[in-house]
Amino acid sequence: MKKWRKEMAGFTLVETLIVLLILSILILIMVPNLMQHKDFAEKKSDEALIHVVESQMTMYELEKAKSEKPSLEELENDGFITRDQKEKYKRIMKKEQ
Repeated sequence: MKKWRKEMAGFTLVETLIVLLILSILILIMVPNLMQHKDFAEKKSDEALIHVVESQMTMYELEKAKSEKPSLEELENDGFITRDQKEKYKRIMKKEQ
């Protein structure tokens, strides 16, 4: 029985610590990179929403034969944009100022 246990020995504490150190280094390298990708995706999403809302403003002007830009409330009330789009557009424009 003793012989069998020696053959089935596990990892030593030093080996385990080395593996944890390597994993920690890899995580430290990857986290900032993931944050950059998240920021890039959020920026592109904001740009797309601005484009959608401005396109809907143009469609509203053409459909209603108006020469002035409509308010966000008018767009929402007439179904050109949703409440979520309106709120996010307001946050984006406030952030840009």
